[in-house]
Amino acid sequence: MRNLFVALFLLFVSVAASAQQDVEDARRTIASIEALIKERPTDPTLWFYLSRFQAQAGDRAASIAALEKVLALGNGFLPTRDGFEKICDDKEFQAVRGKLEAKLPRLDYAPNAFELEDYKLLPEGIAYDAHTHDFYLGSVAQKRIVKVGAGGVAVNFAGPDPDIDSILGLAMDSPRRVLYAVSTSAITDAGEANRRNAILVFNVDNGRLLRRVDIPSARQLNDVAVARGGRVFASDSASGAVYEIPKEGEARELVAPNVVRGSNGLAASPDARRLYVAHSTGIASVDIARGTVKRMAIPERETVAAIDGLYEWQGQLIGVQNITTPGRVILMTLSPDGESITKVQTLLSHHHNALDEPTTGAVTERGFFLLAATGVAHYNRAGQIEHEETLRKPVVVRIPLPR
Repeated sequence: MRNLFVALFLLFVSVAASAQQDVEDARRTIASIEALIKERPTDPTLWFYLSRFQAQAGDRAASIAALEKVLALGNGFLPTRDGFEKICDDKEFQAVRGKLEAKLPRLDYAPNAFELEDYKLLPEGIAYDAHTHDFYLGSVAQKRIVKVGAGGVAVNFAGPDPDIDSILGLAMDSPRRVLYAVSTSAITDAGEANRRNAILVFNVDNGRLLRRVDIPSARQLNDVAVARGGRVFASDSASGAVYEIPKEGEARELVAPNVVRGSNGLAASPDARRLYVAHSTGIASVDIARGTVKRMAIPERETVAAIDGLYEWQGQLIGVQNITTPGRVILMTLSPDGESITKVQTLLSHHHNALDEPTTGAVTERGFFLLAATGVAHYNRAGQIEHEETLRKPVVVRIPLPR
């Protein structure tokens, strides 16, 4: 969710944020980003965020200058109107933006797999059952999960229910016939005042709720992932914490709050020894046995920031970005020890006409199925859908994976 991710970056730089961030908030954020830039002066992601918040503060010249630094230092960036509203029609801004766009490869082949008729579903998470070939999508607005089978027909799987809040991340454990879902109230003001965060565990064959694992210490759960062997992990984006969800008993804190700020997408290594955690400015590698955390090095000029959904595929990582561009899916090649990223390549670029707030995806035997059009940016902190007349149907596209 793009709006959520921006808020998480504010948490990353230790600045209080609200849905209606004023100019003074932006200036404090700018000061915090500038402090980080002193530590990492060649990090194009930090310069991109600096440009964004300078634009929000109305500092046109500084925003354009920071964007020129992005152009000089990195690839894979393209500012959108969202966040740059105050200067997006400026000729100099458009000139720099045009140069950034010219550096992006055009990779827009991804046929539509299916689309749903319910405009107001606002799905954020998707999971795939390799046994039945069904997809499961979770609704932020309607607080339910739908199952999509052959022909793209959606039927209700779970909810709405008073005990189920907005559904974000989904993860399937096909061998054990279990679907895991993130349920959180914390994406609205009212829900945050009476916060509930839980992992819901469903029998995928009959829809029965097997277990509810409440995590009272969590501030806003976001994603969930299943490692080989059935170990389950969940991210708390508001605090940065990462939890393990055991088969019995309470959740265990794997990564403490504020160690990885803005934790989001999760993916486990094939040997289940390492957990990769996407966060505001990159990816962290977590040793599951020890709980130690390491920021992953990436190739010069590349960015792996602002990844929403993160997935392991044949020893590589697939990431869905939705802040640093209008939308991009990337494939990240890992070093032999799995501790750094050696190559970043685009699988799908922003040129695809179906992209509208892409969030997550699912790896299948037929490629990567991306939840391309979600409409989740229309859901506000009051729990209402804004500008319904501009909503598009939820769309899932199929991206072929390299052979």
